Amino acid sequence: MLAMSSSIIPLYKDSKQIDIRGKVCPLTFVYTKLALEDLEKDKFLEVYLDFPPALKNIPESCKRQSIAELLEIKENRSDKPEWIMILKKL
Repeated sequence: MLAMSSSIIPLYKDSKQIDIRGKVCPLTFVYTKLALEDLEKDKFLEVYLDFPPALKNIPESCKRQSIAELLEIKENRSDKPEWIMILKKL
């Protein structure tokens, strides 16, 4: 899928990372949901994204479908706006 390269250092121990930079809604949630489906309960997903509306849409959709909770959003150091969204699978 959209897994990160092995050179990325995870922010959370034993987390999975996906890179959806360049993707727009609703695909941002589709890729996130597919990644969450591969995780066990209480595991973490780090989502690398650059589409500002997804910062609101992904957590709302995850909450509505009871699949994950938002733990935090961090700004990713880059030459353009990017974020790392941390989700915990429910």
